[in-house]
Amino acid sequence: MGYVDLYVVRRPLTFAGIEGDRGRALFSVVGVPFDSTSTHRTGQRYGPLFVREASMNIESNGYSVEGFIEDVPFYDEGDVGVVHGSVGVTIDRVSKVVSEIAGEGRVPVVIGGEHTITLGVIRGLKATGLRPCVLAFDAHFDLRLNYLSNTLSHACTMRRVLEELGGVNIAFIGVRGFDREELSFANGNPQITYYTPRTLESMGVASVVSEVKKFLSECGELYITVDMDVYDPAYAPGVGNPEPGGLTSREALPMLAALVDERVVGLDVMEVTPQYDVGGVTSMLAAKTLQEALIAAFKGRAKQP
Repeated sequence: MGYVDLYVVRRPLTFAGIEGDRGRALFSVVGVPFDSTSTHRTGQRYGPLFVREASMNIESNGYSVEGFIEDVPFYDEGDVGVVHGSVGVTIDRVSKVVSEIAGEGRVPVVIGGEHTITLGVIRGLKATGLRPCVLAFDAHFDLRLNYLSNTLSHACTMRRVLEELGGVNIAFIGVRGFDREELSFANGNPQITYYTPRTLESMGVASVVSEVKKFLSECGELYITVDMDVYDPAYAPGVGNPEPGGLTSREALPMLAALVDERVVGLDVMEVTPQYDVGGVTSMLAAKTLQEALIAAFKGRAKQP
């Protein structure tokens, strides 16, 4: 019995309404319904359910990339059986599940849940010998050394990821909320680059995409994480830590599609908080974001010789 059999629970809803064929899948979708370190709004544990439901009720075509989700060979594994209140045990379970998926040659695609889950995914990839650079669409750096005396907090995720991987490049898009220590750390680290929404306004989408591609050009592998608070609250009100002044869907989706390529070894969409959503728009946008990334990742792999 493997870790997927041990820790993953099958769910009646599947992403895009497609269960898929695990034997032929290149991507494995996994939900992680966990929110125990949330410090403002809680409820991210319901994110995987609501994102899957929304994904079954949007059209299957890409927005800024040609293709259809039904042509992407993915398999929806279900949800990791998390331990509420124990971030350490939950991260360990996520790590083991991801390690098994990646070890079998599939790309883990994770629906959160809060952002600490990303650390578990990165640990699982590292266990299989992968050491990806990271592209983070996020309103926050999540680079705190600790938050409320907790080093395994959603506000510390990227700091722990950098420590885990050591020396890899990480690019942030959409960041606009941080404390002094985080800003100083980011500005003093040559492995970090970031683009605020104001920078995006002045430079334009194409220029930011070009610069990020250059910054990540030497990376052999790439991990992409999308915190839904990267979007302006007008587009995604149902998140744990909304921050005004964010990206529009017409900015974020084309950037995501342009930056996803054949090097992607994992991706996630995090922090949907359905209780604070309005008309399900955040869940729908999260489903579209994940759909866009999956289509782009598959097309990137299809271009490989």
